[in-house]
Amino acid sequence: MFWSVWSTYAVDVPKWDDQALKAFLFYLDSETSISGKLYQFFKQHNEHRIVYDRLITWLDFSLFGKLNYRHLMIVGNLSLVGLLAIFGLVFGRTLSAQTKSLSNKSSFSLTDCLIYLPPVAFLLLNLSQWENMFWGMAALQNFTVVLWIIGAIYALCFTQNLPLALLLAMAATLTSGNGILIWPIGFAILFHQRILNIRAGWISLIIWGIAAVGIITLYFVGYEKPAGNPPVRGTVFDLLKGWFAFNGAAAEAFPIGPVFVRCVLVGGIGTLLILGIWGFVLKKWLSHNKLSPFDYFFVGVTAFLLGTAAIVAWSRVGFGLNTLITSRYKAYSLVLLAIFYSAAIVYTQASFRKWVLRLGLLFSVVLMASSYRAYQDETIWWRQYLLTKQFSWSYGTNKPILTLDSITTHYITNSPAFYDRVLPDLYRLPTGPLKPLSSIENTNHRFTLIDTTAFNPVGPDAGNYILLRSARRLYLYQTSPYVNPSLKASLGLADLFIKGFSCPISEVELEPGTYQIERLFVKPGGGIERYPTGQTLTATPQASQDIEKNW
Repeated sequence: MFWSVWSTYAVDVPKWDDQALKAFLFYLDSETSISGKLYQFFKQHNEHRIVYDRLITWLDFSLFGKLNYRHLMIVGNLSLVGLLAIFGLVFGRTLSAQTKSLSNKSSFSLTDCLIYLPPVAFLLLNLSQWENMFWGMAALQNFTVVLWIIGAIYALCFTQNLPLALLLAMAATLTSGNGILIWPIGFAILFHQRILNIRAGWISLIIWGIAAVGIITLYFVGYEKPAGNPPVRGTVFDLLKGWFAFNGAAAEAFPIGPVFVRCVLVGGIGTLLILGIWGFVLKKWLSHNKLSPFDYFFVGVTAFLLGTAAIVAWSRVGFGLNTLITSRYKAYSLVLLAIFYSAAIVYTQASFRKWVLRLGLLFSVVLMASSYRAYQDETIWWRQYLLTKQFSWSYGTNKPILTLDSITTHYITNSPAFYDRVLPDLYRLPTGPLKPLSSIENTNHRFTLIDTTAFNPVGPDAGNYILLRSARRLYLYQTSPYVNPSLKASLGLADLFIKGFSCPISEVELEPGTYQIERLFVKPGGGIERYPTGQTLTATPQASQDIEKNW
């Protein structure tokens, strides 16, 4: 289901920070020295060192001759499959060790690995992740850093393979800023293992400490605080709400109750339960009972997830509390649910595990099914947003001729789009009957086009679009159809969309001039209808409003 939906909606179009990867290839080719080329891989991007993203970008361009953002999405999304595999290994080793009373030795049960794994798969692979799923850079960064860190914690807890743990920890740090958290977590795990004689000697801890100092120093050499980030705002209560909401963001998929409230509620309950399990592990240690590899794994993984939540709440609360439950952060909440389910399986008596599995299946399947309905409208909007943006930046005249510069076409190729086969027709005046919009508003240099009677079909490209035509060029905009707010619609028992749409257009995006407004209607089968509205809007010159950035 996950991969089928991905293949249906994913398009090879750069979005926001994706443009930085295209720029990276240009700057890399412009460098003539080895040191200069290495710098392009390691240079700062926002708060991060995105070496991994740039490496995959370079490999894709080198192998295929063009940068393809769908390829980047595939590699990033495969990190979720890697996470699933790690959870399978954890089940297989932990439950087999419990059965054989060999918790300190390597053992593995394929049956235990597979039988308890489906709830984890349903939690990780669903449309809650839609923003990262369909965004090349975000898929590589946001999914993969979680894989590297949980992989490193697994290597430290279940194996004696320190080189593998070090390699994964370094990869995490050079993938995303929160990857730095692996170093104190790993140090704590190694230190505790040493004092309990689980690891012989201090050499592992010394090597880890030296590596941590080296890689963190490298990370902060020449580091500059991104200018575009807001100052921290809000009370301690706001930060606590944000922390809980981040941890419980997966609850947004459920169609019951106010969204932010249920995220805070689920996150708060989940966080307290996890802290309770920390207390259980602490009591176990203080009672001189041997800690199992899973005890270390659980505390390490949850420390990373709760720590990341605290960092994001602290640094992003200035953007608004609702920012903390956006799709790009959902991976942490979903992994938190997965590790909590894993703990329930591991810490429950064998006779009750089947009931935990049944409850886990029920919860995860409901969440998965709800996600495909809850985020269908946003997934459709995202695809249509990218394709219409591609049109507007690719065709800059009043003729159906590409106006992309030679540098851009050297690195990327336009994604196939629904308008390709009718492109010449779009540049002719429409001949259909007059269908005016209900209203056109202009507030703070932002036009909002509204229609309350339009029918909204459901499909990847189906729906209503707006064409703006001047003497000099065309612009194409997707619309936001009105979503059916009923519970039946959320459950798939009624239409997803009701009649009507809105279309916001920022005046700064338009070349100054007067534009005729036209409707473009794309049917679910791909057929296209065009209608004049008899209405116009006039864009006046506006100053550029670029966000400050370091790329």
